Parts: sequence; C-alpha cells; structure tokens
Amino acid sequence: MKSDLKQNLKDAFVKNFFQRVKNEVEDSDDQPASVLTKIYTDILYDNGTISDYELLYFEKEISNKTNIKINGYSFSEEDLRLDLFVTHYDPSDQLQEIKFSKISELIESAKNFYTHSTKKLYQNINKKEDAFDIAKNIYKYAKEITTIRIFVLTNSLCEKNPAIEREGKIEFQSLLLDTRRIYSASLGGPDATNIMIDFTRFKEKVRCMLAHKTSDKISSYMAFIPGEVLFNIYRLFGQRLLNLNVRSFLQLGTKINKGIKETLINEPERFFSYNNGIVVVVDNIDVGQDKDGLYLKSASGFQIVNGGQTTATLFRTKKQDNKIRYDNVVVPAKITLVKKESLSEVVPKISEFANTQNIVKKADFSSRHPFHINIKNLSNKIRTSEGQQWFYERMRGEYQMQKMKQKDLGKNKKSKILEVSPSNMKMTKEDLGKFINCWHYLDPHIACTGAQKSFVTFMNLLNDKKFHEKIDDDFFIKYCAIAILFNKTSKIIKDNEEIGGYRSQVLNYTISLISYHTSRKINFDLIWADQDISHQLRKLINKLSFKIYETIQKTASGKNISEWCKKEECWQDVTDRDKLFTFSDTPPEFTNLKKVAGKPIKVAKEIFSPEDMDNIKKCKSLTTKQWSEMIAWANETDEFHYIQLQIATSLWFMSLTNWKRQPSPKQAKSAIKMIEKAEDAEII
Repeated sequence: MKSDLKQNLKDAFVKNFFQRVKNEVEDSDDQPASVLTKIYTDILYDNGTISDYELLYFEKEISNKTNIKINGYSFSEEDLRLDLFVTHYDPSDQLQEIKFSKISELIESAKNFYTHSTKKLYQNINKKEDAFDIAKNIYKYAKEITTIRIFVLTNSLCEKNPAIEREGKIEFQSLLLDTRRIYSASLGGPDATNIMIDFTRFKEKVRCMLAHKTSDKISSYMAFIPGEVLFNIYRLFGQRLLNLNVRSFLQLGTKINKGIKETLINEPERFFSYNNGIVVVVDNIDVGQDKDGLYLKSASGFQIVNGGQTTATLFRTKKQDNKIRYDNVVVPAKITLVKKESLSEVVPKISEFANTQNIVKKADFSSRHPFHINIKNLSNKIRTSEGQQWFYERMRGEYQMQKMKQKDLGKNKKSKILEVSPSNMKMTKEDLGKFINCWHYLDPHIACTGAQKSFVTFMNLLNDKKFHEKIDDDFFIKYCAIAILFNKTSKIIKDNEEIGGYRSQVLNYTISLISYHTSRKINFDLIWADQDISHQLRKLINKLSFKIYETIQKTASGKNISEWCKKEECWQDVTDRDKLFTFSDTPPEFTNLKKVAGKPIKVAKEIFSPEDMDNIKKCKSLTTKQWSEMIAWANETDEFHYIQLQIATSLWFMSLTNWKRQPSPKQAKSAIKMIEKAEDAEII
C-alpha cells in the first residue's frame, strides 16, 4: 500500500515537472525542440553528466533517404569525447508514451551525422552554418575518437533503454532522457552521486585492504587502482566522478599537469611512489577475496573528492597518444565508505584536510549566495511605470513553479504572474552573469564559453571581491535595461536572414561592442521607462551585428569559429576594427553621452507629439495634495486597474520632488484617464 502511494506521488511530481517544462517551452519564441534541448542540457550540466554543450539545429535528408539530425553537441579536443544531442518534442497537453522504434530512429539520425561527418559532410554544409565546425572537427579527429554518447531528449515517456553498440573501434553509448529520467536527474543537481561501478568488468582486479573503521560506521580502505581501470572509469563517467569535488567540478580546465604526464610517459612504474593518489567516497562497497587477498567487486556513489586533476590528466595523456600503455601504472586510492545522509558533513572535511587549498563552498556558486538573494529582494520590490516587475529566477524552474501556484481556477483564466511578470520579463542568475561579463567586463569571449562556464567565471570574480558595483535599485534597473537590450538584439539577429549562424556569439559581441564604444554609459533610464529600445538603436544593432558576423568569420582564418569566439584575441580583433561602429542617426539612448567611439556626437532632443506634451503638462499641473486625494479616491472604487494605481503613485512621488523627473508619455497617457474621471467626480 505504501509503495503504491509512493509511486503515485512520484508520478504526480513527474507530471508536474512535465507541465513546468511545457510552460517554459511555450513561453519562448524559439523553436520548441531548441528550448527543450536547452532545458535538458542545463540539467545534465548541473549534475555533471556533461561538461559543456553547444546548441544548434541541423537536419538533412541525403541519398537513399538517409536522415541526419542533431540539436546540439559537446566536443572536447583534449578528452576527444563527443556528445551528440537529438531532440523530440511532443506538443500534447498530456504526458504521452513514445514508441521505442522512434527512439531508435532518433539515435540512428545522430549516428548518421557522425558517420557522414567522417566522410567530409562539412564540404556539403554552408560555412556560415553552426553545424559546419563540428562536422569538420569530427572529420579532423575521426581516427582518435573512440567513444560517442548520443543523448535522446524527449518530453514523452519510454520504459525501454537503448543498448550500447560497438561499430569497429567506435563505442556508441545511447542515453535516453525522457521526462521521468530527466526529472530524476534534476533532483540531484551537483550533489547527484548515483554512479555504480562494477569492477569485475575490468580485466585487472583492484586490490584493497581495510585501513580503518570507526564506531560510527565510517570505514576506510586503501586501494591500488590499475591505471587502465581508472582510465576506463573516467572514460565511462567523465566529470560525474567529480560532482562532490566542488573545485574540480567547477574549475577543471583542459591543461594537463606536466609533472603527472611526464611520470606516466617516462616512469610509469614509479607513478605509485611519486603521486599522492586520489581520495574517494562511496555509499556502498562490495569486497571479494581470493588467494591473493581482498579486491573490490563493486561500489556505488563513487565520487573522487580529491585527485580530480590526477584522474583527468591520466585520461587525457592516453587520449592524446593511444600508444601509451598503463600496464605498470598503479594509482593509490583512499576509499571511504560514508552513508548518503552524512555526505554533506563528511566530504568537506575530507576535501579540506586532503587538499592544501581552501575548499570551495557550493554556496559560493549557488542560488543561496547573498548576491543572488539581494537581487531577488530588489526584483520583488521594484516596479516599472506600468506597475509590472522583472522576475529574477534565483533557482532553476522558480518562475514556472510560481506560475503554476498562482494559476486561477476557471475557464480561460491565466496565471496572475503573467500580468505582473510576463515571460519576456524573466532573468535567470546565469543570464545576469552573462550580462555582467559582456557589459561590465567587456568579455564576450567568456560569455561564449556557455551560460554555466560564464556564470562560474563571474562568481569567481564576485567571491574574490573583484566586482565592485553597488547592489541597489539603480543596479537592478540598469541590468534589467541591459536584459531588454539583449532580448531585442537577439530578435534583430534572429530576424536577419543574412546572419546564417553563430547567432549567440554575434549577440554577445554586439552587446560588448556597444558597451565598449559608449564607455558603458547609455541611457538605461530611457530603456527602463519604455521597456524597449528606440528604432534608431534597432537600426544600428542590425547593421553592427551583421558586420560582427562577417568579422568573426574573416578573423577566424579557417579556425573553428565557435572556438575562435571563445578567445580573447577574437574580441581584440573586433575592437581593433573602428569602422564597425558607425551610425548616421543617433539613438536617443545616447542622450547622456558627449562622445561615442571616441567622437563627439550631437543628439536631438526627444520628440514628443503635441498630445504627449499636453498630457505631461496636465499631470504636472496637479499638486501633491491633489494626487494624494485622487489616489485615495481611486483606491475606494472598482473602476481602476492596480497598474493604473501604481502609475498614479509613481507620479505622486515625482510631484513630491518638484518634478525633477517628468512622466513618460506612456505614464501620462494612463494617468490622464484617472484625472478625467476624478474631475468628473469633482474629487479634484
């Protein structure tokens, strides 16, 4: 009975998750499959299943009706690990089953992309398309790539799991992430430790001995892991092995430790003597015994909490030269058996005492950081002139959760949150990190490394006390204005048919170039007041973004464009080209600037219609007392929307400061309706 109740509860959570994802997809203007891919890959990144990703859409039917398709990829030239993402989105209102034959079809289409890429598919792809670079890289590294993971992402349900297939030297690991599986993956975040390792599948045994056992059932083993075994464990699980090693999980780079590499190549038999080894925690362990002593049979919850760099270097060294053999390499490992409920208490202590560096706290990078709490508090109190507010998504999925909680009962009624904070007025903590990197630090190349890596870079600067902007109302309004600038620029780039690919890179560089040439000081108040940008700025962005698109391709000089955009040299080349930033019609957002791109500018005063001027004049003619009396009266009637009351309150506040700031045309137009009704009722 209890098991049935538990299963019903889990099914309800899965359905709720499905609905939240569906809402997020429908809120976006992008293609549904692209949005679903982004949601799922973010979750996979968070729990360490993947270490990076690029989103794109490529589908093509070639000879013999062979279909090739991918919705994204991840490729590391250091690890030579290739991940391909292929997505199926079902628009149904209810959670549906998907046939396994369809899953197999999707897997085959991704495999076809790989196979045809090894046969120079890139020669049949326009160089301006996003898929060109990865197709060319697959051809370039075809002889070295041995493992390909194909992730099938779907918002449907499928019970059956795809099997691992081997074709020649290539191992295809197909991983199905349906709604139930991705929901489970989303629960763990960076704390997910559900790795199960069957050591009996490896040729060499992992010898061990019980080193220590405490009264609270924490046991420690000393193990001796053959180099080939550790290499294959990392090959199978990658950075998921490092989820509890916060420093490695967040900061593991691609540089190989030279000392470790030299030992592996020149003195492999001395690796055990020279290297401190690794520190591992597990939540369950199975030990066997033969005539030679104890050996590991299996372990679950396998996590490397110290020695991530050693493990990654061992893997990458062999990947770069597959002739290297680890027959004589043995890695010392201290394995501690810890109950799951004690992990959060024990692991930080193990990491701290095993590593001379200060341990990095997850809170330093999480939604619980004081910075994000302050931004959330600001978002809760600050309103636009129309009474709306920007929603700061401090925790993933928070917006959709609030949307579902506030949903009214009744036919055709929408969530109240959509009136106050429509989907175009949402900003995630990763978005804010990107905005700051592009606008404040002028580092579009950092933003191009991906939302998560860009976010970690910003958080490192924040934790190192290198970010000094004052976090107040003005800060929040400024970055909401930059969010508007990003969103509008993204749409301009998307609508420009001449820009055939690399749109996210062009977006980041366009924003940074505007910031660079205006010394970061455009008129944010104007953007905030209108919640939009002027047609003059749109015109400039359209011209500028296309020039940047052409420039990054030219300066790449045949290199992988996606990777080139991640280099500081790319940004340097863009800023060196002064002729990129030119305009004839000065945007009103530049009204507070004397120079742009180092040149003096003349800006015409903002032009209001006669009606706008009359409305503003009428609003300013009312005394503070009249505004106060009118608002009190309006609150007692049912004739006015709360947004109108918010606007009237804003204008009352302006009257208190003797109209140092004057109403915008939109504010005045809304307020006039209330003024006219108040005059008719002889309130004022």
